[in-house]
Amino acid sequence: MCYKRFFTILLITITLSLLIYTNYRWKSSNDQNARFLEIKETIRRYSNPAACKQPNLPLNSPEIMEFLHDVPPIDCNSWIDWVQCKGSECSIKEEIETQKGKLKCAFTNIIRTDDFQITDADTVNTDSYYKLEESDVVNVSCTASDSTTWKSILTGIRLNKEIWDRSGWQYVPRDGLRLNVLMFGFDSISRNTFIRKLPKSYLYLTKHLGGLVLKGYNIVGDGTPQALTPILTGKTELELPDVRKRFIHTQNVDVYPFIWNDFQENGYVTAFLEDLPSTGIYQYRLKGFLKQPTDHYMRPYYMAIGKELYKWPRLCVGETPRHKVMLNYIEQFFSVYKSKPKFLFGFHGELSHDNYNLIGAADDDVLQFLKNLNNSGVLNDTVLILMADHGHRFGKIRNTIQGKQEERLPFFSFRFPEWFAHKHEEIYKNFQSNLDTLTTPFDIYATLKDVLEFRSPIDGDLKNRAISLFSKIPPQRSCAQANIEPHWCACMDWENVNLTLDIVTRLADTMVTTINNYTADHREICATLRVSKIEWVTKMKPSEQLVKFNKNLDADGFVADLSAHTKVLSHTYQIKLQTVPGDSIFEASITHHLKDDRLDLKIADISRVNKYGAQARCIENTYPNLRKYCYCLTD
Repeated sequence: MCYKRFFTILLITITLSLLIYTNYRWKSSNDQNARFLEIKETIRRYSNPAACKQPNLPLNSPEIMEFLHDVPPIDCNSWIDWVQCKGSECSIKEEIETQKGKLKCAFTNIIRTDDFQITDADTVNTDSYYKLEESDVVNVSCTASDSTTWKSILTGIRLNKEIWDRSGWQYVPRDGLRLNVLMFGFDSISRNTFIRKLPKSYLYLTKHLGGLVLKGYNIVGDGTPQALTPILTGKTELELPDVRKRFIHTQNVDVYPFIWNDFQENGYVTAFLEDLPSTGIYQYRLKGFLKQPTDHYMRPYYMAIGKELYKWPRLCVGETPRHKVMLNYIEQFFSVYKSKPKFLFGFHGELSHDNYNLIGAADDDVLQFLKNLNNSGVLNDTVLILMADHGHRFGKIRNTIQGKQEERLPFFSFRFPEWFAHKHEEIYKNFQSNLDTLTTPFDIYATLKDVLEFRSPIDGDLKNRAISLFSKIPPQRSCAQANIEPHWCACMDWENVNLTLDIVTRLADTMVTTINNYTADHREICATLRVSKIEWVTKMKPSEQLVKFNKNLDADGFVADLSAHTKVLSHTYQIKLQTVPGDSIFEASITHHLKDDRLDLKIADISRVNKYGAQARCIENTYPNLRKYCYCLTD
């Protein structure tokens, strides 16, 4: 009895302790936990089995084009660097010594303490070159024989025996796809923005390299952390331990299960690059990393260089445009570790975060970067993932319906080596079949897991939130099934239209007139069609919650303010009708531009949905393009 009573008291004590601790944790982050439950309930309530219908967002939409303009190239030619770092070696430029005589340079290693502090380490004086071993970042100060001086902070890829020895393809899982991973992204670039502002890079990526662009890729939350954390961890911030700065007793971001840890544990050399330390993905609102997250990490460089930027031309670091520093670093990383498996995630925000047009200044450099990767052979064994976190989130462009939709549809692309499609034919075809299907950051995480160790089934299951892009994702996937809240879903809603409304008559007349105009030059053999029956009309429009979305009410992006009244400038209708003579059945998509009350329909958007058989025999050989639309007056 005494033992029984003792264990009962012990059990009660433990239970009470857990309740007290849980209650404390709730108070420190109760909004996060409550929001998690709210999101699950919202997704359940708005669950819709209907397939996602992606919006048709024209590249040259008038409501977007008024915000576009060209920008001048970034000019850093007024500055000349004396020293350059390539790989692990920093050397004095020969042309500088030719001009100024022998130089004496001091190289001081810059060491990371944590994500918010750096410190100077040992200084080495040399008149020739310096090898990076202790750090990737050095403060360099040189004096020429004519007493002129030069100073800068440089970065390269240090040689580290420990990293070298523990990495190698022999440690990569046998059932992995055995590819390097190069992920490089820009902040706030929609798919359309990438095409508009980086046209040369887009053309080279898609046409020359054969890159695959995800046209149905949809974000799952607000801002960069909510966009990238599911890619890098497979979870949302609400599902992970609390790492927010403004709460006590929260943890550092080290506790997150980052995908690069999996790659590193399986023989890969890893790197994480980001260029804006003051607004870092995991440092602006979150507590940052205690330990360095990857083998190579550019944050110390950008922390050190921030104090020096005033002395150079705008957007320059010495003679180099700032965005090229990261591009050069990526090329060096893949060169130094050429024989090793590599995982790199780079993210650049300075050009695109606050300015819709400035990224256009980088088009030539991004194009050259892609060419360099291809010409150097890097892409022979690497999956290149060129992407963005979300579309533009600020300014007047964001107050338009198309701007809101583009925010939810960032640029995301994959490019595989040429041999991949032959060696892995089935999963490559699956990947291609998913390009127009609704996809999310969770799917990217599952795809990366497959690159490391392939485990996914050939056919994706809609019961799973994350489906690898190497699996065939069912085309009927909805936002609810993909775990996307209604106000973040860019899919369009369908609404049945009453056939007695005036707009229905106008739609039918527009459709038949378009067909008759198309056959008008052959009226002697093709009959003039008339509407005999309108079967149905539906209107496609942005979801009510998307239109109402204004901003976030909280600092973390969990709670939506649905008070906006964004003006809708167009509606898209689908109509199905029957015509005589011939009882032809047609379907079409027609855009109604509300500002000038104009209906827009192209002949290519009209489909014949019943057989025309012998009805078009008179033109089937001479004018095959008219077969769907011509009812022959004579046999």
